[in-house]
Amino acid sequence: MFSLPFRTPQLLALSLALSVISTAVQANESHDRLEAYEKLYPEISYQALKQARKNNEAFVVDANRKENYEKGHLPGAYSLSDREQLKLPFLKNYPVVVYCWSPECTSWMKGVDFFTANGYTNVMHYKGGVKEWMAKGDKLATGSNP
Repeated sequence: MFSLPFRTPQLLALSLALSVISTAVQANESHDRLEAYEKLYPEISYQALKQARKNNEAFVVDANRKENYEKGHLPGAYSLSDREQLKLPFLKNYPVVVYCWSPECTSWMKGVDFFTANGYTNVMHYKGGVKEWMAKGDKLATGSNP
């Protein structure tokens, strides 16, 4: 029934236990990484983001997949999936806000990695993402980069 390594119940149990431990370690590493990112990159609130957008005081980036960005994104936001098309801010300390779908989404971490790797020093995270934006009654834009 089982291949050679699993002919004894003990080896099968050991293999299953190692698989569970490996999954738990990976989950713990992901949690630790998320905690570190949340400490490094401050969260911007919905109200503060609305004000920054109104005053053109932030470069807003959607870290969702391209097809999701095209279906709906914050008005004026650029798609991270089109990195080569991004017209990056000249000033490296200009506020950059990265978001994804919801508070549970972690795609924003790719965005902050991209901007910090390119020397930007004022990178923030809008944790509520598209989900909160819609819940507050705000409209989404559709299509490709503005």
